[in-house]
This record gives sequence, structure tokens and C-alpha cells, in this order.
Amino acid sequence: MEARQMDLDKNIENLRKEFDLLKYWVFLNAGASMIPGTYWLKAEEDFLDFQRRGLIETIPVAGIAAHPYLTHTYYECIERAAKLINAKPVEVTNMYRVVTAANLVIKGMLDWDKTDNVVFTDLTYPSITFILQQVRKRNGIELRRVANVNGEILMSDLEEKIDDHTKLVCINRTTAFCGFTYNVKEVCRLAHKHKALVLDDAMQALGAVEVDVREDDVDFLISGSYKWLCGPEGAGIFYIKENLIEKFEGDWNYLNAQYPGPIPFSRPDHDNLRDWDYPLIKNANRFDQYACVGPTLFGWNATLKFLEGLGKKNIERRVRYLGGYLIKELQNIGCKVLTPVDPQKRHGLIVYTTGSHERDLHSLNKITSPLSHRKPIKVTYRGQGGISGIRVCTHFFNTEEDIAQLIKAQKELL
Repeated sequence: MEARQMDLDKNIENLRKEFDLLKYWVFLNAGASMIPGTYWLKAEEDFLDFQRRGLIETIPVAGIAAHPYLTHTYYECIERAAKLINAKPVEVTNMYRVVTAANLVIKGMLDWDKTDNVVFTDLTYPSITFILQQVRKRNGIELRRVANVNGEILMSDLEEKIDDHTKLVCINRTTAFCGFTYNVKEVCRLAHKHKALVLDDAMQALGAVEVDVREDDVDFLISGSYKWLCGPEGAGIFYIKENLIEKFEGDWNYLNAQYPGPIPFSRPDHDNLRDWDYPLIKNANRFDQYACVGPTLFGWNATLKFLEGLGKKNIERRVRYLGGYLIKELQNIGCKVLTPVDPQKRHGLIVYTTGSHERDLHSLNKITSPLSHRKPIKVTYRGQGGISGIRVCTHFFNTEEDIAQLIKAQKELL
């Protein structure tokens, strides 16, 4: 059981105080870039205060000023992130952002042959497809794209594309451009039947809904910290299934050597060959790109601790409820919802249209930059795969009143 879980509905006003910008904006845009939380801002300030007060010569080599990834906070982040997705700590490491992790897997870990193919969809985020195109040009692999049907990827269409030459299936657990959310367990079942691996970009899902990599049987999961996870930019999660760790080499980083005992720098007989003649460690840290920085790492740890206190199930319940409430209200004023309305196929990332691209953009401009007596309503516009419209993200800190203000503003523009 998660410690100190909060009743989100009863404590919503206190919870909203964690996000200072809610005093000035109606913020419905967690899928773009989250507003700062006081919990991680304070943690970053604590880190910087330590550096201000301490003399650099009093801080050990493994201290937070020099190598934040050698501190207990680095490992706390891993333990908390593993708990968040129901993984073992050995299966998780810290990562800078999704595109870093995607490059690591697709370009750096997998060996490609011209007979291989990759299955993805027309809703797959461009950060993935850009990498895939480079691999196709370099290695001659086949790219197999599944087309969405009314904003949904049909499992039958996905299954048709996967065969014994499929090396990788790439999905966004929740698609950024229409909010369709996969049954990841079923995707993995279809892929594993042909011995293909599954790369799950959970950037638009993790932090909004409960994720269980063990239940889903996913091979790789990647996510950044600064959207639905409500953390600082520059942190994230890289997960790899335990039985795959030793199948891939990882970076040749001396700090990833499986040496016994502490780093041998303080030994008088330290030898730069003998003392480093060890294999790579046998956990996910062998894939860490060592791109984390101290303030962000401390802020990320505070974020994960904050989310633990809210509870994964509590967050998902509220996110899904508000997403459903928004859908009904949009339909009531005559807008067309482009996100699947089935609660099992979406959460709080909802895309809608007024029926006209021009009117959508006009509405977006008026809603986000209103007359001075109204708060700006922070939403955005997204289009891909033949689907385009205004994207609204209902997160745990949002309220029915937030949605009512959006609906009122949009109705006046119809």
C-alpha cells in the first residue's frame, strides 16, 4: 500500500496550492509541459543552497556537487520509479528524456539486419519515427505503419503487420495527438508471439494512469518527467525487462564496471588497467547515459515522493472521471470529440473539434489569450494521422469548474 495516500476530492483546494500558477491560469495542458510544483522547486532550491553554503573542497568526490549520480538520491529515484511502474529496481535507471532513451534502444542497443522490420502507427510520436527513418536509411530495414481508424489503433490491424521478421513494435501508451490509450498487455502478447520486442513510450500516460510493466509484460518503457508526472524537465525513466539486461552491452562507462568494493581512487596502488578490468554491472544502470544534473535529480526525487502520497489509483480515478466529464460537456455544446470515448481507451487527454480547422484555431487563440477580465485557459492544438483539434488535458489537480470555464468560453465562440 502506498504511504500517506491523500483523498484527492476532499483535499483538492490544498492540493492545488502546490501549483502556484493555478492562481493565474486555468491550466488544462499537462500533456504539453507541466507548470512547476512547489515540492520540486523547493528540492532544487535545497540542492543549490547546499552548494552556496559549502566550500567545494569540503565536498567529497562522490558528493552532490561533483557527481549527483553517485548519491543516495540517485538511487532513491530509481527505487521510487521502479515502484511507480511495478518493476524491480535492477530494471530501472534514470534517463534525461524520452528521445535520449529512444535513441539508446533503437540506434544503440538493437542490431539491425536488412530483413528486419519495425511496426509502428500513424499516431506514433515523431521523436520515434525520425529515428526509425534514419535506421531504415542506414540498415535497409522495413518500416510498417498501421493506420488509425477514427483515432483508434485496432489490434487486428496491428497483428496483421507483425511477423517473424518484426524486431520491434513501437507504441505510445497514450497517443499525444488524439488520446487513444492501448491495451499494452495485448500489444505485447501479439509481439511476443513472433519474438518481437515492444518499446512503450509512456510519456502521455505515466502519471495519469496506473502502469504495471510486470502485468503488461513490456520489454522497454521510457518516459520523461515534465508532463503528466508533474516533475522538472531533464529527468525520466528507462525500464528494461530483467531477462534482457545482459543481452545488450550498454555504455562503456568506467562507473558501470562491476568492480568489488568502493571506487579505488584512494588506494595507493590504484592501477588504471588492473583495477578496471571488470565486466559491466548487471542492472539497468549499464544503460544510464549519465546526463542527469543535481538540482533536477533532487527535484525528480521529490516529485516521485509527492506522487506516492497521492496514490496511483487515486490519480487515475480522478483523471478518468474528469476526462469523461469533459467529453460529455463538449458533446452537449455540439463539439465533436476525436478521442475514443470508451474509458478503457482513453484517460484525460481529450482532443475535440468545433467542426472547422479555422474555427478551431480562432477558438484556441481566444481561449488562451482572452480579454483581461478572464484567466487564460491553457490548452493547445495538435494534429497527426488525419486527426486534428484542440487538445485538453484533465489532471488530478483540475476541477469541474476548470472544465466549466473552458466550456463557457468555447460555447461563446461557436
